[in-house]
Amino acid sequence: MARRNTHNPDQLSLDFTAQVDGYEEIKSRLIEAASEPAHPVSVESEMEACIEIAAAIKRTLRESGMSREQLVDGINAYFGRTEEGAQKDPAECRKPLTIHGLNNHLSKPCDYPIPAYYLYAIHHVTGIVEPGATIVAAEGAQVATAEEVRLLQLGRLDETIAEMQKLKKQLKGGRR
Repeated sequence: MARRNTHNPDQLSLDFTAQVDGYEEIKSRLIEAASEPAHPVSVESEMEACIEIAAAIKRTLRESGMSREQLVDGINAYFGRTEEGAQKDPAECRKPLTIHGLNNHLSKPCDYPIPAYYLYAIHHVTGIVEPGATIVAAEGAQVATAEEVRLLQLGRLDETIAEMQKLKKQLKGGRR
């Protein structure tokens, strides 16, 4: 006896088409990006490197929508910097970063290069890894977000499954 299709009109139907199309589009972009040859971006001098990093931090600030004051507060919170902690003997932390200190790092990067460890806090506070990506781009490398890595792994898994299915068909075809 055939089973009847009893579809409840009040029940929502699931439409996976948009999700699958989005996944396929992201997968193809990742594969395309992974297949592009690396183009190292060289800097002429340490001064130019300081300027590039400061410019990347400024772009990150614009993209995040944060103010410089918010970034300063985030950096200080990330490192647990307080005036009280800095004045203790022995000091528990460095003195808090000030807006004037950040402005010097960003406006006069050759005179006041930004310490590399600030990038930990900047990446964490803004959620944007462009400053780090700028540094690794000098060697032709790229930074991948956790989501991009996950999608890349899914793409590799899809390729492996497709290869296994192809092999399975070949093995079944040889049995007949």
